[in-house]
Amino acid sequence: MSSDGDGSGSQGDVCRGAYLREMAWFAGAVALIQTLRTNAEAVSGGGKDYSGLNLSNQDLSGQSFIGKDFSQAIAEGTNFKGSDLSGTRFYKANLKGADLSGAKMRAASFEAAQLDGVSLKNADASSAYFSGSSLDKVESIENSDFSEALMRQGVNRMLCEREDAKGVNPSTGVDTRESLNCP
Repeated sequence: MSSDGDGSGSQGDVCRGAYLREMAWFAGAVALIQTLRTNAEAVSGGGKDYSGLNLSNQDLSGQSFIGKDFSQAIAEGTNFKGSDLSGTRFYKANLKGADLSGAKMRAASFEAAQLDGVSLKNADASSAYFSGSSLDKVESIENSDFSEALMRQGVNRMLCEREDAKGVNPSTGVDTRESLNCP
């Protein structure tokens, strides 16, 4: 069928237009799904999620956990020595007695985490978030870098009074007392 001046196109043109509209809708739906899937992965760090797991007394030393989620995990006595925990979330995690010595914890969140007996010796905790966490019973802060770390009011002063608030972080070169703004 051809156009005879009445403004109507051929049946092929109508089908092709419907097909193109359907394909455009399908492509948009796929793009939306990809966007939602990507954002969902980003929430938990784009990989394995450790939230709520019992990881007590495990040897997780020297590993990369960048951006992972350990929310409400139980990791009593767990060895994270020398691990990269940058951007990791430990919301309400139980880390009692864990070894975080030499760990890179830049911008990690320890909100409301249990940190009694934790070793932070030689740790890079710069820009870490310790709101609601008690740091008064950690085992060691010697050679740790707390630059720009967020803590409850008065915690810096309490940490400055500790005998082990001394030394220079081996990876950042920052003095522990300086990073805590000690007098």
